[in-house]
Amino acid sequence: MKRRNACSLCARRKVKCDKAEPCSNCVKTQAQCQYNEPAMYPPRKRAADEELLARLTRYEDLMKKHGIDFTPYANTWVSSGLEIKYEKSVSQSPGCSIPSSSTVSSAYSTQNLERCLWSSLNPELKHPPIHSLRHKEDPFFHPIPSLNSILSSSQPSELHKLHPEPRQIYRLWQIFVESVNPLVKIIHVPSLQQRILDASWDPATIPDPLAAIMFAIYTLAIVSMSSKDCQTSFGESRDTLLVRYRTATLRALSVAEFLSSRKLEVLQAFVLFLLADPESELSSTLVGAALRIAQKMGLHREDIDSKASFFEKEMRIRPWWHLCRLYCRVPSASAMKSPPSQVGNVRLPLNVNDADLHPDMTEPPVEHSGPTEMMCVLIKFEVSNWLRSSPTAATVFENILREPIKDSPSTELEDKAINEIEAIYQQKFLRNLDPCIPLHALVRAVAKLAIARMRFKVHHPQGRASANGREVRMARDDIDMVFESALTMLEMVDVGTHSEFSSHLFTDMTSKFQMDAYIYVISELRQRTSGNRISLAWRLIENLYSEHSELLYDNESTFSLALGDLILEAWEARRNELVRQGIWKSDMTPEFVELLQEKHPKGQRDNTQQPSAHELQVFDDIGFMDNSQLDWEYWNDFMRL
Repeated sequence: MKRRNACSLCARRKVKCDKAEPCSNCVKTQAQCQYNEPAMYPPRKRAADEELLARLTRYEDLMKKHGIDFTPYANTWVSSGLEIKYEKSVSQSPGCSIPSSSTVSSAYSTQNLERCLWSSLNPELKHPPIHSLRHKEDPFFHPIPSLNSILSSSQPSELHKLHPEPRQIYRLWQIFVESVNPLVKIIHVPSLQQRILDASWDPATIPDPLAAIMFAIYTLAIVSMSSKDCQTSFGESRDTLLVRYRTATLRALSVAEFLSSRKLEVLQAFVLFLLADPESELSSTLVGAALRIAQKMGLHREDIDSKASFFEKEMRIRPWWHLCRLYCRVPSASAMKSPPSQVGNVRLPLNVNDADLHPDMTEPPVEHSGPTEMMCVLIKFEVSNWLRSSPTAATVFENILREPIKDSPSTELEDKAINEIEAIYQQKFLRNLDPCIPLHALVRAVAKLAIARMRFKVHHPQGRASANGREVRMARDDIDMVFESALTMLEMVDVGTHSEFSSHLFTDMTSKFQMDAYIYVISELRQRTSGNRISLAWRLIENLYSEHSELLYDNESTFSLALGDLILEAWEARRNELVRQGIWKSDMTPEFVELLQEKHPKGQRDNTQQPSAHELQVFDDIGFMDNSQLDWEYWNDFMRL
């Protein structure tokens, strides 16, 4: 009997399903094909809602009539006492548990739950006004000059004069190949290298598409370098070089007609330019144009040109996946976009080295089962591939797209999804890594950071904090897991940003939202006082203050003051433990702690105050700020996995 409904995957993608067993679309994407009956939704009880609203309106009118001012209580939680009775009845009932909105895991009863230290923090730390601290050399702090000044500053014929001398061109190319290319893999190094070396001796004759790629390569190379290295290698400041090569890249793209050209090399240069500063307003605007150009070129369909060589087809797939990932992270006034709907049925790039590819090849090379030059890029693309092939992942993150907080899936389902992607990472990437090889160590850091960040977000006590300010209670195993996830995340960020690869691209690939992890770790350090992981935590906190001295000297920021007080409280607990063990020495106090002690007299510290009713009105019913912004940050952060 022929099925009337499309399979769940085709229905989710909104594509035509041939209703076979399995359907052709699922066979092509190697996904599990499932047919589900349409959900039957119970009718909404509109009459009951209207009756309740009418009664509330009548009561408000009566209170106004008798001069009773109820406005101070309009947006506050008034406890009825029924919550405690309910929790007791559930905990005493065999086989029952507190709902997932109140606990981390339904496997524990209230008798096994402990008070979470995070719930004792004041609102400044529970809901920090900043989610991340940018490095001082982040491209965000070096805005691109206006398009008008770029495009009208000089004539196109003078563009070749902006190329550096051949020796510096080769140096910039080396930096790009070693620090940037392993994280992007858009160009084919063996075939492009000789062209760049030949062109460097006569910049005036460089073809427009190649010139655009070269300037984009210069830009990404400078972005990956420190100010000190730029001054040493090129005798100029990093700021000067960034402005020069960003401007030159845009002008070269304009000369190459990048908004109307259908040449793959021009699109490659365009994507490289976007990756140099993906969070700028200009890049956020242009990424949509780049995706539309790619679609007009047919990059979203593998079979667009039967005459194209395998090499050309493979090089077309790489920028397409980059653009889809970037586009899914651009804020939209209408809705967030799911990667599967953008990627379509295009396969992942092959897990091969550049040496396995050649412009004249007619047959595809044998794909490697172990590590290759592509693995750092593939581990990022794997998330979108997983979303379009896993029913569990699709269920979880479709709920995130609709309304991630109020209609969130169960913790068990979210954990199942995390375990799925962790197993994929282990099977495809991690099991054959050699941590002594820098690229392998970076891939391991990316994978561990992604999994730790997901677990941290799923189990963080903020997701179950109530608006009435009552303490959050969690199982000890879950408290330990959140702490370990937060610490692992911060540890892997430290590994990635201090590697030999572009720290800017690593941060863009992973997560910029780290402050909530720091706060949770520091809060837990008030009770966790010894051990190797605790020593690591204090080293990471010291690095934070070393790289962001504004946290020490910003006397006007209530957040910085509250964070400093929390650190001093945690350090006092650690010092007491070291004294108890008989290993305390006066020179063990970190310099940043000494500075905090000078700025924060002991008698003025208080981090355990509960939020007032007025403060709670700033947040919604579960303690989060504006839901629309939170939804976007959750999705944007997830797409960095």
